[in-house]
Amino acid sequence: MSGVEVEVTDSERIDVGDGVSLPKAWNAVAVGEPNVAGAIPLHVVFDEQLRRTAAASVRLDRVGEGDEVTAAALRDVRVQYLVALSSMRVVTVTREAGKPERLNDYLNDVRSRTDRSYDETVREAVTLYRIATTVNLAPLKLVSEQLGVSVSTATRMMARAREAGLAVDLIARETYNRMRADEAAQAGPHVGPDSPAGPSIGR
Repeated sequence: MSGVEVEVTDSERIDVGDGVSLPKAWNAVAVGEPNVAGAIPLHVVFDEQLRRTAAASVRLDRVGEGDEVTAAALRDVRVQYLVALSSMRVVTVTREAGKPERLNDYLNDVRSRTDRSYDETVREAVTLYRIATTVNLAPLKLVSEQLGVSVSTATRMMARAREAGLAVDLIARETYNRMRADEAAQAGPHVGPDSPAGPSIGR
């Protein structure tokens, strides 16, 4: 597994919503990447147009005898993975006017809590989905893993969130329509006359 050291180079933080924030830019150095000898320095930024983190520059440095910078080694650098890994080191989450929490602390708390109502769980799903889209991870997979639910349940939660106006900027209409179509397909052919597109989303 890669080891990544992070140095924040811009103290300005970007609030991306739902209490999630991260620096505008930082440097990271990764070592121990599979099939890559040497160190991989990256400069990572939050791109306002993409609304997620992105690599501004990546290089491969020789660090000792026997290391060699080659085109093949450069092809083996997992740029998006390293961007996501470094991003998760700098993201913080602030809940209910509390202090900013490091992402690992926040995730540990999410996984350990069992007393949430369904509506609270939906709001937590929105925060997790926003974190994932910000750092370029698979959002429904992160929601599923952290809340201990299936991907289909995570999908229903996010569709419910969009209907409630909590995730309109996160989930495009096209994606939402696919969510509803998937839900209708899973529910089977027994659809009531008042719900031609599928059953309403509930617990």
